[in-house]
Amino acid sequence: MSSNIRLTLLAILCVCLFVPAALADTITETCTPVVPNTEAIPYNLTCDVPQFDSTTGILTGVTFQIVSAGGTVLPEQINVNSTSSYTFTNSIATISFTYTGPDSTAVEVDATSSACSGTAPAGETNSSCAVTNFSGLSSGLVSVPAADLSEYEGIGAGTVIISASGQLLSASGNGGPGSAGQLFFGGTGTIGGTLEVTYTYTPEPASMALLGGGLIALASLGRKRRS
Repeated sequence: MSSNIRLTLLAILCVCLFVPAALADTITETCTPVVPNTEAIPYNLTCDVPQFDSTTGILTGVTFQIVSAGGTVLPEQINVNSTSSYTFTNSIATISFTYTGPDSTAVEVDATSSACSGTAPAGETNSSCAVTNFSGLSSGLVSVPAADLSEYEGIGAGTVIISASGQLLSASGNGGPGSAGQLFFGGTGTIGGTLEVTYTYTPEPASMALLGGGLIALASLGRKRRS
């Protein structure tokens, strides 16, 4: 095999193996909705995230992650008996914050209160447990299915509307004697966090072809210098 052919094949191999990897890039967009700090959960919010501009290249992946989540959570005990107070032990509440994309891909972060024991007065909701403050929580990384990537891209400027919600995920505890059907467990608080939406993409095929042509030209130049 001549040196000319070898150089040309080497250039083509470089294009096939290295160009897509070298040109793969990411764009990360963030959104932090204003969480109501005077309103008890649940609440619903929205995030407008810049969509991926499809004139930039070919979208190959989208991921969601919640970072810097924080807020408060407080377990509560509801005593529906109007004449008797009841004791309770190990009362906890867990709240969650969830972002849901237009294709129903969702990412969630949870926070749980400290356990609390005490007495729920007759006919009242007891809120005497200590508030648990939390900050700096992060969720796992969630990927949008490949079939749904088109929900996140468009030509030119645009936005992806993503819903956000804070809610009571669960509450539990143990009631004292005689409290069955009279003492119920719940919770309140606030929770929010920043959504990171990361677009992974490669540039337009024309750009890759241009770079490939450049590699072949370099190979040709090397051939001429050797001759």
